[in-house]
Amino acid sequence: MLGQERKNQQHYPKQLKKEVAEIVVTGVKGLMEATRDYGIHKNTIIKWVKKYRSDILDKQTVEVERFTSMKKIESKEELEAKIKAQEEEIMQLRKKLHESTIRNEALNTLIDLADDTYGLSIRKNYGAKQRNK
Repeated sequence: MLGQERKNQQHYPKQLKKEVAEIVVTGVKGLMEATRDYGIHKNTIIKWVKKYRSDILDKQTVEVERFTSMKKIESKEELEAKIKAQEEEIMQLRKKLHESTIRNEALNTLIDLADDTYGLSIRKNYGAKQRNK
C-alpha cells in the first residue's frame, strides 16, 4: 500500500459540505437523493453529516429558542390585551352591581313604605305553610 497512489480525491468547499450535511440532517432530502442531486458519493456525505451534525443541531436549537421567545413576546402582548379587556369587563360589572344594589334598596324602601303607610304586607312569608291545590 505504501507504493500505491491515493485515489483522485476531490476537495469540496466547506460551505457545500455544511449545506449538504444540513439538508440530510434536517430531512429535507434523504442520503440517496442528496447523493444523486449533488453527484457526491454517499460515504462522503455520511462523513460530512457526522462531522457537522452537532453544529447543525445547535443551530436549529438556537433558531427554535429564538422562535419560541418571539412567540412568548406575542403571547405577552396577547395576555396584556386580555387583561385590559377583563379589567374593562370588571368595571362594567361593578357598575351594574352598584346599580342593582341601589335598585334593590329603593324597592325595599318602597315595600317598607307600603307596609307602614297602607298596611299592605307585600313581602312573602317564607315560613308560612302553603296550601296544596
